[in-house]
Amino acid sequence: MKNKILLLAIALLPLFTIAQDTLQTPLEFIQEMPTYPGGEGEMYNVILKNIKYPEFEKALNIEGTVFVNLVVEKDGTPTHFKVTLGVNNGPGLNAEALKVCQKLGKFNPGRQNGVPQRVYLTIPVEFSLADDGETGITKEEMLEIQMDANYLCEGMFELVKAKKEGDTEKFEKLRKVYDVEADKIYKKYIRSGSAKMNEIERLCKPCYEEATKAAMEE
Repeated sequence: MKNKILLLAIALLPLFTIAQDTLQTPLEFIQEMPTYPGGEGEMYNVILKNIKYPEFEKALNIEGTVFVNLVVEKDGTPTHFKVTLGVNNGPGLNAEALKVCQKLGKFNPGRQNGVPQRVYLTIPVEFSLADDGETGITKEEMLEIQMDANYLCEGMFELVKAKKEGDTEKFEKLRKVYDVEADKIYKKYIRSGSAKMNEIERLCKPCYEEATKAAMEE
């Protein structure tokens, strides 16, 4: 009887380990954040290749940026997709952003001290009806703008998190790096012309609003 119980316990051990991993609360920021195979540019290439502008929003000229949150598991599998900040009058945009992010496939997992961890990740998906002839911005340039906007947004939320946690040392360290990098990005678009500057400001606006709201919460 004891042998049967022991064999049963051994058989259930892998299932228990999997359950423990799944129940572990995902982290927001770690030493090595999850990355997409081929880099962020390849991730947005996959998104652009699969995304379809919903007809309802297109007919009404509804545009905006949808922020999709997900969990990158320890093996790199993305799970628990949800829209954390969508377009209020564009439910089709929110649904399409969620759908296209679910097609991304595996990531390189995030790591803390070399050990894979479950990590939250937020991906901004931008919907714009302006074509190249109207803005003078090519698809390649738009991709670069989206990547820069994503960097600025993630930096803002990192600063807010450090501030709310009361970690002054971490906040100051992040702020110094963020200020330098943000200055480089904005100077680049100031030199590039008003169209690109307007575009990155438009993409970052929801982040500023959400970060300000989060910072003001008790």
